[in-house]
Amino acid sequence: MIFRRTIAVAVALAAVAGCAHHDTGAAQEAKPAVALATASFGKYVEQVNAVGRAGAPAGSETKLSFAQAGILRTIFVHIGQPVSAGEALAQLDTSGLALSASQAQADAQAAAANAQQSAVDRTSTRIAVDSAALRREESLYAAGVAALKDVQAARAQLAQDRADAASAVAQRSGATAQEQSAQARAALAQRDLANGTLRSPGDGVVTGILKRPGEAVDTTTPVVAIGPGNSHDVTLQVASSDALRVHTGDAVTMTIPGTQLRSTGTVAGVSPALDPSTQAATVVVRGIPMNAPAGSAVQATIDVAHDRGIVIPQSAIVQDPQSGDTLVFVQVRDKTGAVKFEQRTVRVDHENGAQALIGSGLKSGEKIAAQGGFALLAPAAGGD
Repeated sequence: MIFRRTIAVAVALAAVAGCAHHDTGAAQEAKPAVALATASFGKYVEQVNAVGRAGAPAGSETKLSFAQAGILRTIFVHIGQPVSAGEALAQLDTSGLALSASQAQADAQAAAANAQQSAVDRTSTRIAVDSAALRREESLYAAGVAALKDVQAARAQLAQDRADAASAVAQRSGATAQEQSAQARAALAQRDLANGTLRSPGDGVVTGILKRPGEAVDTTTPVVAIGPGNSHDVTLQVASSDALRVHTGDAVTMTIPGTQLRSTGTVAGVSPALDPSTQAATVVVRGIPMNAPAGSAVQATIDVAHDRGIVIPQSAIVQDPQSGDTLVFVQVRDKTGAVKFEQRTVRVDHENGAQALIGSGLKSGEKIAAQGGFALLAPAAGGD
């Protein structure tokens, strides 16, 4: 696509309009100062502009949420920070959870002590003694020494002992069940308290902070995003009109806006599908700028083709607002040998923001106005 820069050229006209006619009464107009360039036959690189971020594609990113609802109190990490498995990332307000866990633990300890007391055997010795007493009374009764009532009393005492033993067994079972229930409640309370801290599931890099302290969150609310650690990828978005021109292996030049970080890389892959919301294709590039934090914004140009032909600065191209012709101004000499500029209609095959590939209208070696050409067009457009 050929970019038309009539707005930029109009600004150039405004800048030089004051000096285009220094003295309207003079016999000869002062010529505007024009920087020169030489049209040359050489290599031209077709480029596609793209923007994105440092890091692997979004599909490899994990967005983490808490296992329970609450109020977000603290975030411990920042974007670009490497994290390891189990590291704390954020925490809810856990004051109520901590109190519940402490009470549940105390209840569990009390139930354990009660179960321990219930486990003490207080009946076996009595049963053994009273069994011996019953046998003695039965022996004496058989010898005619003891009365029947003594035998019956001994039997009643042994039966009471055995009933007490059965009751103690039931008490021990109940105390054990209470202990287990209290321990389960304590474990749940501790789990809830632990769930109040969001931890990294594995090693990686923080790529997003999605909530702020003080906000309410629940199990469906992502709070922190984690991407793969040590990723050397850059994820770019390319306009749908340019996506088919990008191929694996294409050279890429990248910069981090606002920094001095620059690097070169190569296209590692191009997604065949377009994002339905942006209508852009995803391009993955290997060769992240050195020391660029994960998630940093990236501006890139992708070299999609190499041509040869007449190459000039893109700033030399002027679009005539009246005719719509694409022009350049070529330096020539008239019959008197005076230097002047001649407007020439050209066909521009490609532009990449810095250079233009000319399909026709220029020859190699010709001198042209590199910029400020609109000031040369102004006299003709004005009729003088």
